[in-house]
Amino acid sequence: MTATATNATFVSLEQTPEIQEFLGRPAGHNHIVQFYEAEDALTDNVARFLAAGLEGGESVVVIATPEHRAGFSSRLRELGVDVTVQIACGRLTLLDARGTLAQFMVGDAPNWALFRDVIGKVIESSHTVGQQRLRAYGEMVDLLWRDGNRSAAITLEEFWNDIAREYSFSLLCAYVMGNFLKTGDASQFAHVCATHTHVIPAESFANLRGADERSRAISELQQRARSLEHEVAHRTELETALRESLAREKNLREEAERNVRFAEMFCGMLGHDLRNPLGTIAMGATYIARSNLGDKPTRTATRISTAAERMARMIDQLLDFTRIRAAGGLELHRTRTDLVAICDRVREEIEAGNPQCTIAMKTTGDTSGYWDGDRLLQVFSNLVGNAVTHGSSGCEVSIEANGTNPGEVIAYVRNQGTIEPDMLPVIFDPFRGMKRHNAKGLGLGLYITRQIVIAHGGVVSATSSAEEGTRFCVKLPRLSGGFPDSKVRV
Repeated sequence: MTATATNATFVSLEQTPEIQEFLGRPAGHNHIVQFYEAEDALTDNVARFLAAGLEGGESVVVIATPEHRAGFSSRLRELGVDVTVQIACGRLTLLDARGTLAQFMVGDAPNWALFRDVIGKVIESSHTVGQQRLRAYGEMVDLLWRDGNRSAAITLEEFWNDIAREYSFSLLCAYVMGNFLKTGDASQFAHVCATHTHVIPAESFANLRGADERSRAISELQQRARSLEHEVAHRTELETALRESLAREKNLREEAERNVRFAEMFCGMLGHDLRNPLGTIAMGATYIARSNLGDKPTRTATRISTAAERMARMIDQLLDFTRIRAAGGLELHRTRTDLVAICDRVREEIEAGNPQCTIAMKTTGDTSGYWDGDRLLQVFSNLVGNAVTHGSSGCEVSIEANGTNPGEVIAYVRNQGTIEPDMLPVIFDPFRGMKRHNAKGLGLGLYITRQIVIAHGGVVSATSSAEEGTRFCVKLPRLSGGFPDSKVRV
């Protein structure tokens, strides 16, 4: 409780019977507030307050939630009150708190004119049954407080005081004590008390004995309220700092994304522009090699041609990477394609460049489907080329195409090499892949391979062990004809 001076008379009763005796007094010009911790304590006090009025020949009005109305009625019956009869004769009026509140709320605030009209009619209706004394219980203010609309609750308390200047009645309000402890604002608690003529403390406080003990309890409640207030302030500071940090992180992320997009666009433009001078270099090297200028110029021209071809492959990969990341995906031009024909072409080209290698080929079933042949040539050139480059000595490489499944074709590329366990999970990531093994490339080959397979609706995976070697598996759905060009977005 607060020691702040208010207009309220603090009902510092030591025992529950004394509180009940106070609530049983005849109705007067009282505006009482009951703070409570347990529902049972509220039900008992309110029922005794209502029963005293009915037994004293007064009219009684209850404005409460359905749960509380049921609880009060049950307790009144236990106290010997015939609730049905009292309602029938008009001496007991039960109203819904939410419904009554809605009749005079305009936006988030109560309206005085509407309040006076609604509550005035309730009071006048109670007086028509021949009773001049009236007592009422209401918890509309508690509903507003629970909803976080504290200013409206204070305004409504003041409206009750204003209408009491026109009508004579005793009003008992109730608030859950925990709501004030949650907010940690002692001034709000004092403000509520100041709008009442009498304050009944919560159960744990009302049962304390002696002025010193109650004084200590007041001090402890004030200290707890201040502690909660400080905690709320600290949490508010933390939330503000968190929001600022999130805003900075968002700005940095957006800036990083803009930089990445710019870098990808730059790489794409650079790769495109490098094609023309690289083509000139390749043509010059071919011309020199065919000019019969001697062994040394010919060997030099051959090395230039080989380097130009490698650079051309890098540029193609860079352009594909840019299309995937910045241009929305890879275009596919599907036609009916036989996977065996593609693998045979790849085998012949790689064996021609690696005469020491013999690539085994095995096919089963129907290996045709609706695919982009050029893109699949890129896939298997990369997989078989890696198998030759990174396999064990002896160049034991095999290609298997299995078309026994009517819905898909599965192809395997195997060699006897191994991939490090820590590399296997990221083998298809950009700038990772086989880069660690081969510094000649960009590390984009397997990444682009995976994106091409995904664009076809397929899956590519890799397994590797010292006993079984390394195996890449490509699963391609056959689909059907008539497919438009498609893209994959990553």
